Amino acid sequence: MIIGSGLLAHAFSREFLHCADVCIYAAGVSNSSCTNTHEFERERQRLAQAVQQALYVNTFVYFGTCSVSDPGARNTPYVQHKLAMEQLVRTHPRCLILRLPQVVGKTPNPHTLLNFLYARISRSESFELWGSAKRSIIDVEDVAAIAEQLIAINSVQNTVAYIANVVNYRMVDIVHEMERVVGKRAVYDVVERGSEYFIDTSVMLPVLEKAGVKFGNDYLEKVIDRYYK
Repeated sequence: MIIGSGLLAHAFSREFLHCADVCIYAAGVSNSSCTNTHEFERERQRLAQAVQQALYVNTFVYFGTCSVSDPGARNTPYVQHKLAMEQLVRTHPRCLILRLPQVVGKTPNPHTLLNFLYARISRSESFELWGSAKRSIIDVEDVAAIAEQLIAINSVQNTVAYIANVVNYRMVDIVHEMERVVGKRAVYDVVERGSEYFIDTSVMLPVLEKAGVKFGNDYLEKVIDRYYK
């Protein structure tokens, strides 16, 4: 069973759309800059209802955010909301919380990092580049492949697991890869903001080989080529 219709819901539909034992909750606020309390409350009500209606499933999967580990983001309304939703999900007797970084795939959502960069560079619009920021970038198909392996492991139930690229990329390197694909130079001002933060991928690492996921040196290039070239 899948709740939601966006990027994550589509990626998980192949394996879990008609699965009665697993509920994939892939709905809710998708803009990390959101401060709208009405949007947060709407997700809270929908999630609370979903948890109660899915008490019978073997695993209830919810997607959190790796930004809970980011000193510059953990106190934002969005991250605080996501943490509150994780607490709500923990009322399910058999839940799995998967915290994700920057997920890449085909989506019309303009608020994703790579969609933002693609739009700005394509239109030669200026933007601020956070000079000290690093980001973990992962293909949504790899998220689904890794999650499928974790869901099958009973011992990870009622835990929090991070699914993320083991490499954090400098924002300037991400921009350079997007410039290559778009064929235009980006227009930006470097500001001294952002940081690199640790993402604990220890739960995920043992299943990478079985999931068929490799974070090689050309991973960022391949992901951007796949969805933006």
